[in-house]
Amino acid sequence: MKKLKVFLFTTLFFSGTYLFCQSGESLFKENNAKDAVQVLEYEIINGQVSENSYNFLGLGYYQLGEYEKSLDAFKRGLKAQPENAKILSYNMGNTYYALKDYNSAVSCYSDALKADPLFYDAILNRANALLMAGQLLSAKEEYSDYLVKAPDNPQRERIELLIKALEDEIARREEEARLLAEQNKAQWEEYDGNLAEDKIKDFSPDWELVDGDINDSKNENEEPEWERINGENPHPIADNRKKEEVKDSEADKAESSAYWEEFEQEGNPAVANAEEIVNDEEDWLAFSDEEIDEMKELEKQSQAEHEKWLENERRKREEIASREAQTKKKEQQNALEEEKRMREQLLEEMRKSEEERRKKLLEDVANSLQGSDSTNLTSGAEDLIDYDLEGELD
Repeated sequence: MKKLKVFLFTTLFFSGTYLFCQSGESLFKENNAKDAVQVLEYEIINGQVSENSYNFLGLGYYQLGEYEKSLDAFKRGLKAQPENAKILSYNMGNTYYALKDYNSAVSCYSDALKADPLFYDAILNRANALLMAGQLLSAKEEYSDYLVKAPDNPQRERIELLIKALEDEIARREEEARLLAEQNKAQWEEYDGNLAEDKIKDFSPDWELVDGDINDSKNENEEPEWERINGENPHPIADNRKKEEVKDSEADKAESSAYWEEFEQEGNPAVANAEEIVNDEEDWLAFSDEEIDEMKELEKQSQAEHEKWLENERRKREEIASREAQTKKKEQQNALEEEKRMREQLLEEMRKSEEERRKKLLEDVANSLQGSDSTNLTSGAEDLIDYDLEGELD
């Protein structure tokens, strides 16, 4: 058991000694990122810092997928070695790009260009980040600027095709926005026009129908009740009464003469009861002045009640017509709004689908440029470093 413990201790001691016998930079160049970051952290803590220590430390963490630690290493390097701002800012921008924080990546690439305006690879990667952030116009300008400053780039043809695709996409979006604005304007004009027509159509005929019905009701009821009693040819009752009185007196004389003649000739005892005989028509038409005044007063009351009823009916119809018109207007407005919403939703879904497809194509090209050999950046000592890492940071 003791021998086993001694063996393990000896093995660990010599393996640790071997590990720390190599520098962090050498381990990184051997593609041993895991051991490299440990040794580099140890060297930095103990003050054994070279010009490339922070840069290799950040690149090592990047290769391990530990992007936050990678960013921390580059930031520490910028504080400790501001003279290396070009390389540290550039690689920090690439880390932000991997995290899909494209705005921060653009800022880092700009810092690298401030440190070295002739560092054109930062222009290309900044163009890639702008494209990924959806700033197509700025990305197109950056790609064009890059080709002007680096005309011999081996990927020039691909970048030119990408610029042409961006121009087409920008033009398409501008035209789409213009057409959408015109369509919305036309829809609102049509909507307002429909409301105006519906307002005239809904309200005017209803009022005409109400007025027409009221007039018909007036015509049917304008003949007062007392006229119906006195026949089709109404005349003042007082005049009729005088005429009837003359007729009645003549009729009485004739009838009286006839009865006396009959009495004298036959001795008819019915004469005693003759005065009790009453003519129904005579009794019906022989109204007193008080009765005539009462009938006129009843007529006025009847007409007043009828006018009041007509007014109430007119108001009821107006209220019903108004409610129906408002309900119809609201239903039409809701239908138009729902149709507009569905149309806009469909257009938006189609637009998003097409935009996603085009965006994916552009992003694929940008990502291919971001990971290409033409933008490959090492520590700044390219002649001393020769390594090939899968997915290597630019």
